[in-house]
Amino acid sequence: MTRVTVRRGSIAQDGFDRLDGVDLKGPIAITFIDQFGQEEAGIDGGGVFKEFLTSLCMEVFDSDRGLWLATKKNELYPNPHSYATERQRPHSLAWYRFIGRILGKALYEGILVDVAFAGFFLAKWLGKQSFLDDLASLDPELYQGLVFLKHYTGNPEELSLNFAVAMEEFGVTRNIPLMPNGEQIPVTRENRLQYIYLVSHYRLNKQIKKQSDAFFEGLSEMIDPKWLRGKYRRMFNQQELQILLGGVNSPIDLDDLRSHTQYGGLYGDHEPTIQIFWRVVQSFNQDQRRGLLRFATSCSRPPLLGFKELVPNFAIRDSGADQARLPTASTCVNLLKLPRYQSEQVLREKLLQAIQSNAGFDLS
Repeated sequence: MTRVTVRRGSIAQDGFDRLDGVDLKGPIAITFIDQFGQEEAGIDGGGVFKEFLTSLCMEVFDSDRGLWLATKKNELYPNPHSYATERQRPHSLAWYRFIGRILGKALYEGILVDVAFAGFFLAKWLGKQSFLDDLASLDPELYQGLVFLKHYTGNPEELSLNFAVAMEEFGVTRNIPLMPNGEQIPVTRENRLQYIYLVSHYRLNKQIKKQSDAFFEGLSEMIDPKWLRGKYRRMFNQQELQILLGGVNSPIDLDDLRSHTQYGGLYGDHEPTIQIFWRVVQSFNQDQRRGLLRFATSCSRPPLLGFKELVPNFAIRDSGADQARLPTASTCVNLLKLPRYQSEQVLREKLLQAIQSNAGFDLS
């Protein structure tokens, strides 16, 4: 058993520093340190580690951190810009390796992580290269331009293109040759397919190669590469990998959720507040239902095989009779703490307020 203390205000950095060199396949006991420097109460039977892992992922996948960018569909991929890998930030690749280890741990333990990756990045987990069609999700305008060039009936030399791409970083534009002396080689009818291939390869593969390699190195410490890139590589495609990581992106089945819900305190399936709760949730749209699931479990998508696979099961416990109090949650054990509201209107208002403000975690 590896025991690790982590400060609430520095979860990602402490995790990075203190799990370096630790065998993550073994059990990890996390103790949180609060803002006053005191250890938080709690016995880690797996729930506290889940909270640590999901909180860590929220930090490291925040685009403000500079390691990841998002497509227009809000799907993540490694930041391709040079400042993420150049000498002034040599630790950046170590972060990608660490994130790979952490996501490997999530897969290893069956913990769902509320993150969606771009398909061209997931393809790299499977050892596949990405090409023109994948570019549509990364850079739609560039994709349309290359498709136009591919089918252009005029003389491509009229477009004044050469074998280089212009990349802007911090307001400075640099021309990156796609081949030796590429800036001096015009794009013609004869070589335009080569140009399209090289541009796509550069944007989708070459730009993020170092980051992707470091990430997969970390992932491989937890997940045997043969399951992704070896003799079993056809077992999963990109979409199935995403489902294994973050659950299935399908409408939330309330009947399935309710049939696998446990109750604590004064609550039971026929208790009046619980009856009101399920009527309210039944009236929610899918976005609101996903918000509730994220609020209580830290992941907005259900497990691939349904809520019977959610460990531990979703649970609701009463938290007193104060009608002004908001619901709270212990995401580490998938527990919603719901006051004994007397009216449907109050329960709906308080539940939506809690979901939308992420009122969140407490230890009661």
